[in-house]
Amino acid sequence: MTDHRLHLSRPALVTATVSVIAGLASGVARYLHRSDTLEPQIAGTEAWLPHLGVLAVVTVWFVVASRRSPLGWKVILTPLGRPMAARIGATFRSGAGVAALLRCLAVAFLVLLEVYMAWRIGLQVFAGLDPNFSRNAWGGPSYLGAMFCHYLDGALLYPICHVLLRRVTVPVARQEGVAV
Repeated sequence: MTDHRLHLSRPALVTATVSVIAGLASGVARYLHRSDTLEPQIAGTEAWLPHLGVLAVVTVWFVVASRRSPLGWKVILTPLGRPMAARIGATFRSGAGVAALLRCLAVAFLVLLEVYMAWRIGLQVFAGLDPNFSRNAWGGPSYLGAMFCHYLDGALLYPICHVLLRRVTVPVARQEGVAV
């Protein structure tokens, strides 16, 4: 019988949580040091049309992934799962050589990108309250529009990072000899 529960990685959860909290704090600092001068709105900076395309891609990905995965909708949490954390750790312990170094650099870049995106998600919560922060942003000039478009970008980039991480990390053998 196969276990279809999602087991989350404590280090991954802590890293993501700390990154979001740091982003929230950065957003508060940015909001508190905002300018009193309202920047002019620049036509065409809102990027709604490309984001409708992104929304379609994210929706199709989610429907397909959640139907194919035994985890269902929880498939969106797999980057925080123990199997991915184990693969990342195994990659960094995989040995020496140019190929291993390049693999580790690729994994480090993707993990740092995911950490940065979590920080940016937190930043936008409070920094977005500054009208200048969202004025010429994708989805701007409104707070909700900017949040929607930027979070939608994250909803697309996280699965891409996860797929790339699955490709560049080394498999981990379970005790039963089955690769994860």
